[in-house]
Amino acid sequence: MVTNCNLSSERKALAIIKKSILAHGSVDLWNSIESFTLQKETWLYLENGEVENHIIQEIEFRQKPFFEAKMSWVKDSIIHRIVFDGTRTKYLMGENEIKNEGFLANKKKDIDAAYYVLTKPFNLLEQGKNLEYQGITKLADGRVVETVQVIDGDPENPTVDIWWYFFDTQSFQIVGYRVKTSDHFSMVYNQEWDNSTGILFPKIRESYRVDSLGNHLYLRAKYQFKNFSIN
Repeated sequence: MVTNCNLSSERKALAIIKKSILAHGSVDLWNSIESFTLQKETWLYLENGEVENHIIQEIEFRQKPFFEAKMSWVKDSIIHRIVFDGTRTKYLMGENEIKNEGFLANKKKDIDAAYYVLTKPFNLLEQGKNLEYQGITKLADGRVVETVQVIDGDPENPTVDIWWYFFDTQSFQIVGYRVKTSDHFSMVYNQEWDNSTGILFPKIRESYRVDSLGNHLYLRAKYQFKNFSIN
């Protein structure tokens, strides 16, 4: 049963998301994009602060007429490429194609995750998302933000990720987000933005492993995004 309180919370969440979409470039501009490309540089850190991995990827996402994706990078002097053609995932290591189905399924998850975090706030209004306004929050770095909880799927399913998006109270830009997965919590901060395309894409992000209250445990990753181009 949907209560008036739940409806009010959802309406408040929708209002904030709509303001955020406008702040990040507008629905019309986002919907006009057939594809976009970028370069993503990632540093992963171990709990002791050592670098676990460093990678620079060239990425292309095509949104129309259907979703396609390409990602490539060099590791140990070998070019790695993932291609999703709308139906199947293909992985090439140099000239060798990897055909293990479990491996390919995990690589498709990597593609989906990379796309997911670049498309906010624009697809937060898609059907099937449970939205709940959770009021004003003070983050660990001291910033005061509006908070919206987003669940993609059945809220009663314990395997479904839970996301909390934090919006600047004045500009409504996304300050960051926290996510609860099956085995940990993460907190990601948007440090700088790229507005070269008219869409406010992330430029620099930092990701922390956190506890259930949002307290920082350790720096897990740094990301730098550049060379954005839209078509």
